Amino acid sequence: MTYGISGKSKIAPDAEPAIRRWHRFFPCIVRRWCKTQACGVLEQLQAGVRYFDLRIAQEDGKFYYCHGVFAMEVFEPLLELRQFLETHPEEVVILDLQHFYALTVAHHQQLHKELIQFFGQLLYSTVDGPLNDCSLNRCLQLRRQVVIIYRRCPIPLPLRFWPSFAWPTPWPNKASVKKLQSFLEDSLLSRQPHQGYVSQCLITPTGRYIAFRFFLTLKSTAKKVDKKLEPWIVEQVPGPFEVKETPRVNVFLADFVNLKDGQFCNLVLELNSKIQIQMSKDKELEKSS
Repeated sequence: MTYGISGKSKIAPDAEPAIRRWHRFFPCIVRRWCKTQACGVLEQLQAGVRYFDLRIAQEDGKFYYCHGVFAMEVFEPLLELRQFLETHPEEVVILDLQHFYALTVAHHQQLHKELIQFFGQLLYSTVDGPLNDCSLNRCLQLRRQVVIIYRRCPIPLPLRFWPSFAWPTPWPNKASVKKLQSFLEDSLLSRQPHQGYVSQCLITPTGRYIAFRFFLTLKSTAKKVDKKLEPWIVEQVPGPFEVKETPRVNVFLADFVNLKDGQFCNLVLELNSKIQIQMSKDKELEKSS
Protein backbone atom coordinates (compact mmCIF):
# COMPACT_ATOMS: atom_id res chain seq x y z
CA MET A 1 0.00 0.00 0.00
CA THR A 2 3.01 2.34 -0.20
CA TYR A 3 1.64 3.79 -3.43
CA GLY A 4 -0.30 5.99 -0.98
CA ILE A 5 2.88 7.75 0.15
CA SER A 6 2.63 11.41 -0.87
CA GLY A 7 4.38 14.73 -0.44
CA LYS A 8 2.48 15.16 2.83
CA SER A 9 3.60 11.83 4.31
CA LYS A 10 5.26 12.22 7.70
CA ILE A 11 7.97 10.04 9.21
CA ALA A 12 6.48 6.81 10.63
CA PRO A 13 7.32 4.83 13.79
CA ASP A 14 9.09 2.09 11.80
CA ALA A 15 11.69 4.50 10.36
CA GLU A 16 15.27 3.64 11.27
CA PRO A 17 17.53 6.37 12.76
CA ALA A 18 19.34 6.94 9.45
CA ILE A 19 16.03 7.42 7.64
CA ARG A 20 14.94 9.94 10.28
CA ARG A 21 18.16 11.92 9.82
CA TRP A 22 17.92 11.92 6.04
CA HIS A 23 14.24 12.87 6.17
CA ARG A 24 15.09 16.13 7.95
CA PHE A 25 17.14 17.33 4.98
CA PHE A 26 15.96 15.23 2.00
CA PRO A 27 12.29 14.30 2.63
CA CYS A 28 11.51 13.88 -1.09
CA ILE A 29 14.36 11.40 -1.60
CA VAL A 30 13.42 9.45 1.53
CA ARG A 31 9.81 9.16 0.36
CA ARG A 32 11.03 7.83 -3.01
CA TRP A 33 13.07 5.10 -1.30
CA CYS A 34 10.16 4.21 0.99
CA LYS A 35 7.74 3.61 -1.87
CA THR A 36 7.63 -0.04 -3.01
CA GLN A 37 4.59 -0.01 -5.32
CA ALA A 38 3.52 2.53 -7.91
CA CYS A 39 0.02 1.33 -8.81
CA GLY A 40 -3.10 1.28 -6.67
CA VAL A 41 -4.76 -1.73 -5.11
CA LEU A 42 -7.29 -2.10 -7.93
CA GLU A 43 -4.56 -2.03 -10.59
CA GLN A 44 -2.61 -4.63 -8.61
CA LEU A 45 -5.68 -6.86 -8.39
CA GLN A 46 -6.31 -6.51 -12.11
CA ALA A 47 -2.67 -7.48 -12.76
CA GLY A 48 -3.22 -10.73 -10.85
CA VAL A 49 -1.94 -9.82 -7.38
CA ARG A 50 -3.76 -11.79 -4.67
CA TYR A 51 -1.34 -11.35 -1.77
CA PHE A 52 -0.65 -8.08 0.08
CA ASP A 53 2.23 -7.59 2.52
CA LEU A 54 1.23 -4.90 5.02
CA ARG A 55 2.85 -2.79 7.73
CA ILE A 56 0.51 -0.95 10.06
CA ALA A 57 1.20 1.92 12.45
CA GLN A 58 -1.07 3.75 14.85
CA GLU A 59 -1.27 7.48 15.36
CA ASP A 60 -3.90 9.34 17.36
CA GLY A 61 -6.10 6.26 17.54
CA LYS A 62 -6.14 5.73 13.76
CA PHE A 63 -4.41 2.98 11.75
CA TYR A 64 -2.20 3.72 8.76
CA TYR A 65 0.00 1.77 6.35
CA CYS A 66 3.64 2.66 6.68
CA HIS A 67 7.11 1.98 5.33
CA GLY A 68 9.47 4.54 6.83
CA VAL A 69 6.80 7.18 6.30
CA PHE A 70 3.02 7.09 6.62
CA ALA A 71 0.79 6.14 3.70
CA MET A 72 -3.04 6.17 3.76
CA GLU A 73 -5.49 5.00 6.43
CA VAL A 74 -5.90 1.23 6.57
CA PHE A 75 -9.47 0.89 5.36
CA GLU A 76 -9.24 3.27 2.37
CA PRO A 77 -7.78 0.72 -0.09
CA LEU A 78 -9.55 -2.18 1.63
CA LEU A 79 -12.85 -0.65 0.55
CA GLU A 80 -11.72 -0.88 -3.09
CA LEU A 81 -10.52 -4.43 -2.46
CA ARG A 82 -13.86 -5.48 -0.99
CA GLN A 83 -15.72 -3.96 -3.92
CA PHE A 84 -13.49 -5.95 -6.28
CA LEU A 85 -14.33 -9.16 -4.42
CA GLU A 86 -18.05 -8.41 -4.59
CA THR A 87 -17.84 -8.34 -8.39
CA HIS A 88 -15.42 -11.31 -8.56
CA PRO A 89 -16.94 -13.97 -6.27
CA GLU A 90 -14.50 -16.67 -7.40
CA GLU A 91 -11.41 -14.72 -6.28
CA VAL A 92 -9.56 -15.02 -2.97
CA VAL A 93 -7.16 -12.46 -1.48
CA ILE A 94 -4.54 -12.91 1.26
CA LEU A 95 -3.81 -9.99 3.59
CA ASP A 96 -0.56 -10.51 5.49
CA LEU A 97 -0.35 -8.08 8.39
CA GLN A 98 3.37 -8.47 8.95
CA HIS A 99 4.46 -5.66 11.22
CA PHE A 100 2.82 -3.34 13.74
CA TYR A 101 4.18 -0.11 15.17
CA ALA A 102 3.00 1.99 18.12
CA LEU A 103 0.10 -0.37 18.84
CA THR A 104 -0.88 -1.19 22.40
CA VAL A 105 -2.92 -4.25 23.40
CA ALA A 106 -6.05 -2.09 23.22
CA HIS A 107 -5.12 -0.98 19.69
CA HIS A 108 -4.72 -4.61 18.57
CA GLN A 109 -8.12 -5.44 20.03
CA GLN A 110 -9.62 -2.47 18.22
CA LEU A 111 -8.00 -3.45 14.91
CA HIS A 112 -9.19 -7.07 15.31
CA LYS A 113 -12.75 -5.87 15.83
CA GLU A 114 -12.69 -3.44 12.89
CA LEU A 115 -11.23 -5.99 10.46
CA ILE A 116 -13.79 -8.64 11.44
CA GLN A 117 -16.64 -6.15 11.13
CA PHE A 118 -15.34 -4.93 7.76
CA PHE A 119 -14.94 -8.35 6.09
CA GLY A 120 -17.51 -10.36 8.06
CA GLN A 121 -18.39 -13.69 6.50
CA LEU A 122 -15.82 -13.22 3.72
CA LEU A 123 -13.05 -14.35 6.09
CA TYR A 124 -11.70 -17.88 5.66
CA SER A 125 -10.98 -18.69 9.28
CA THR A 126 -9.16 -21.42 11.19
CA VAL A 127 -12.61 -22.87 11.94
CA ASP A 128 -13.26 -23.44 8.23
CA GLY A 129 -10.55 -26.09 8.07
CA PRO A 130 -6.79 -26.43 7.55
CA LEU A 131 -4.93 -24.42 4.94
CA ASN A 132 -4.55 -27.59 2.86
CA ASP A 133 -8.31 -27.46 2.30
CA CYS A 134 -8.34 -23.78 1.37
CA SER A 135 -8.84 -24.31 -2.36
CA LEU A 136 -10.63 -21.88 -4.65
CA ASN A 137 -13.51 -24.36 -5.03
CA ARG A 138 -13.93 -24.74 -1.27
CA CYS A 139 -13.77 -20.97 -0.74
CA LEU A 140 -16.43 -20.50 -3.41
CA GLN A 141 -18.58 -23.15 -1.76
CA LEU A 142 -18.26 -21.45 1.65
CA ARG A 143 -18.40 -17.94 0.14
CA ARG A 144 -15.06 -17.05 1.69
CA GLN A 145 -12.77 -14.62 -0.12
CA VAL A 146 -10.28 -13.19 2.38
CA VAL A 147 -7.48 -14.86 4.34
CA ILE A 148 -5.91 -12.67 7.04
CA ILE A 149 -2.52 -13.56 8.50
CA TYR A 150 -1.90 -11.59 11.69
CA ARG A 151 1.73 -11.78 12.84
CA ARG A 152 3.48 -10.77 16.08
CA CYS A 153 0.32 -10.23 18.07
CA PRO A 154 0.81 -9.75 21.84
CA ILE A 155 -2.63 -11.21 22.64
CA PRO A 156 -4.49 -14.39 21.58
CA LEU A 157 -5.74 -14.18 18.00
CA PRO A 158 -9.41 -14.38 17.08
CA LEU A 159 -10.26 -17.62 15.25
CA ARG A 160 -10.95 -15.55 12.13
CA PHE A 161 -7.21 -14.86 11.69
CA TRP A 162 -4.27 -17.13 10.85
CA PRO A 163 -1.10 -17.08 12.99
CA SER A 164 2.39 -16.47 11.65
CA PHE A 165 3.52 -20.12 11.84
CA ALA A 166 0.73 -21.14 9.46
CA TRP A 167 2.28 -19.08 6.65
CA PRO A 168 6.06 -18.54 7.04
CA THR A 169 7.63 -15.58 5.24
CA PRO A 170 11.42 -15.70 5.76
CA TRP A 171 13.05 -12.30 5.36
CA PRO A 172 16.12 -12.54 3.09
CA ASN A 173 17.77 -9.33 4.34
CA LYS A 174 20.23 -9.47 1.42
CA ALA A 175 21.60 -6.59 -0.64
CA SER A 176 22.69 -8.69 -3.64
CA VAL A 177 20.51 -10.73 -6.01
CA LYS A 178 22.96 -13.66 -5.99
CA LYS A 179 22.74 -13.99 -2.20
CA LEU A 180 18.98 -13.45 -2.41
CA GLN A 181 18.51 -16.38 -4.79
CA SER A 182 20.61 -18.66 -2.58
CA PHE A 183 18.49 -17.66 0.40
CA LEU A 184 15.23 -18.31 -1.48
CA GLU A 185 16.42 -21.76 -2.56
CA ASP A 186 17.65 -22.78 0.90
CA SER A 187 14.75 -21.39 2.93
CA LEU A 188 12.10 -22.98 0.69
CA LEU A 189 13.38 -26.40 1.82
CA SER A 190 12.02 -25.66 5.30
CA ARG A 191 8.40 -25.41 4.13
CA GLN A 192 6.05 -28.04 5.55
CA PRO A 193 3.16 -29.55 3.54
CA HIS A 194 0.51 -28.08 5.86
CA GLN A 195 1.87 -24.53 5.61
CA GLY A 196 1.50 -21.64 3.23
CA TYR A 197 4.80 -20.02 2.27
CA VAL A 198 6.04 -16.65 1.01
CA SER A 199 9.15 -16.27 -1.17
CA GLN A 200 10.28 -12.66 -0.76
CA CYS A 201 11.81 -11.76 -4.13
CA LEU A 202 13.35 -8.47 -3.08
CA ILE A 203 16.60 -7.15 -1.70
CA THR A 204 16.98 -5.04 1.42
CA PRO A 205 19.11 -1.95 0.72
CA THR A 206 21.61 -1.06 3.43
CA GLY A 207 22.44 2.53 4.31
CA ARG A 208 25.64 2.19 2.27
CA TYR A 209 23.68 0.80 -0.69
CA ILE A 210 21.29 3.77 -0.65
CA ALA A 211 24.11 6.30 -0.13
CA PHE A 212 25.76 5.23 -3.41
CA ARG A 213 22.38 5.41 -5.19
CA PHE A 214 20.93 8.33 -3.30
CA PHE A 215 19.11 9.96 -6.21
CA LEU A 216 17.66 6.69 -7.54
CA THR A 217 14.64 4.77 -6.19
CA LEU A 218 13.71 1.25 -5.17
CA LYS A 219 12.21 0.86 -8.63
CA SER A 220 15.69 0.66 -10.22
CA THR A 221 16.57 -2.06 -7.71
CA ALA A 222 13.35 -3.97 -8.42
CA LYS A 223 14.12 -4.00 -12.15
CA LYS A 224 17.47 -5.67 -11.50
CA VAL A 225 15.95 -8.22 -9.13
CA ASP A 226 13.16 -9.16 -11.56
CA LYS A 227 15.59 -9.62 -14.45
CA LYS A 228 18.07 -11.79 -12.56
CA LEU A 229 15.47 -13.88 -10.72
CA GLU A 230 13.32 -14.62 -13.76
CA PRO A 231 15.10 -17.92 -14.68
CA TRP A 232 14.75 -19.17 -11.10
CA ILE A 233 11.06 -18.24 -10.88
CA VAL A 234 10.23 -19.89 -14.20
CA GLU A 235 11.68 -23.24 -13.11
CA GLN A 236 9.67 -23.37 -9.87
CA VAL A 237 6.73 -25.73 -9.33
CA PRO A 238 3.71 -24.72 -7.20
CA GLY A 239 1.01 -26.88 -5.65
CA PRO A 240 0.63 -29.37 -2.79
CA PHE A 241 3.36 -31.83 -1.86
CA GLU A 242 3.88 -34.71 0.56
CA VAL A 243 6.23 -34.87 3.56
CA LYS A 244 9.01 -36.72 1.76
CA GLU A 245 8.75 -34.66 -1.42
CA THR A 246 10.70 -31.51 -2.31
CA PRO A 247 8.78 -28.45 -1.04
CA ARG A 248 7.03 -26.36 -3.67
CA VAL A 249 6.54 -22.62 -4.00
CA ASN A 250 3.36 -20.88 -2.92
CA VAL A 251 3.34 -17.05 -2.74
CA PHE A 252 5.79 -14.64 -4.36
CA LEU A 253 6.37 -11.15 -2.99
CA ALA A 254 8.01 -8.38 -5.02
CA ASP A 255 8.39 -4.61 -5.29
CA PHE A 256 6.85 -2.62 -8.18
CA VAL A 257 4.84 -5.47 -9.69
CA ASN A 258 3.66 -3.23 -12.53
CA LEU A 259 7.11 -3.05 -14.18
CA LYS A 260 7.15 -4.06 -17.86
CA ASP A 261 3.34 -4.31 -17.94
CA GLY A 262 3.23 -6.63 -14.97
CA GLN A 263 5.85 -9.09 -16.21
CA PHE A 264 6.53 -10.40 -12.68
CA CYS A 265 2.83 -11.15 -12.14
CA ASN A 266 2.63 -12.93 -15.49
CA LEU A 267 5.62 -15.13 -14.65
CA VAL A 268 4.07 -16.20 -11.36
CA LEU A 269 0.58 -16.73 -12.79
CA GLU A 270 2.00 -18.90 -15.56
CA LEU A 271 3.35 -21.31 -12.94
CA ASN A 272 -0.24 -22.30 -12.18
CA SER A 273 -0.42 -24.04 -15.56
CA LYS A 274 1.98 -26.62 -14.12
CA ILE A 275 -0.66 -27.52 -11.54
CA GLN A 276 -3.26 -27.97 -14.26
CA ILE A 277 -0.92 -30.18 -16.27
CA GLN A 278 -0.21 -32.34 -13.21
CA MET A 279 -3.93 -32.63 -12.46
CA SER A 280 -4.57 -33.80 -16.02
CA LYS A 281 -1.83 -36.44 -15.70
CA ASP A 282 -3.27 -37.65 -12.41
CA LYS A 283 -6.72 -38.04 -13.98
CA GLU A 284 -5.26 -40.05 -16.85
CA LEU A 285 -3.51 -42.35 -14.39
CA GLU A 286 -6.77 -42.87 -12.51
CA LYS A 287 -8.54 -43.82 -15.74
CA SER A 288 -5.80 -46.24 -16.79
CA SER A 289 -5.80 -47.94 -13.39
